[in-house]
Amino acid sequence: MKNLLEWLCTLPILKKLFTPDSLAQFFRYIFVGVLCFSIEYTLFIVLRNIIPIGEVMVNILVYTIIFWLNFLLNKFFSFKSKTNFKRQLILYGILFFFNLIVGNILLFSAIRYILAVLSGEGSWQVLYLPKILIMFFIISWNFILYKKVIYK
Repeated sequence: MKNLLEWLCTLPILKKLFTPDSLAQFFRYIFVGVLCFSIEYTLFIVLRNIIPIGEVMVNILVYTIIFWLNFLLNKFFSFKSKTNFKRQLILYGILFFFNLIVGNILLFSAIRYILAVLSGEGSWQVLYLPKILIMFFIISWNFILYKKVIYK
């Protein structure tokens, strides 16, 4: 296992990702992610119980609210970027819509369906677990895209 980790650390892409500056960015990114996730998930639960619309629509509404908070915190705090606001906003918007369609509609619906088949339609897993699972996927691919494309 140790040899595998040593070998992985020699790969050029991983060398660039795991510099001290990159690790600091990653930890700030994770902090922002946890903060935004906490706000997003709390809003999801609250609005799901207040607004009489389906879970997918509540998910889209909450995800839209988090758009600006996440963009601004990552731009100015996580990646400390002070230039190219318009370009970054456009790229972030493209990624946002990709995440919305692939993550928050397709993955959310697929995970919800699978869990409903496995555990029953009304179970807590079907109601709340899909949101947690899709956030894991989105957080993973977003860091690389933020660092290498959007806030570079």
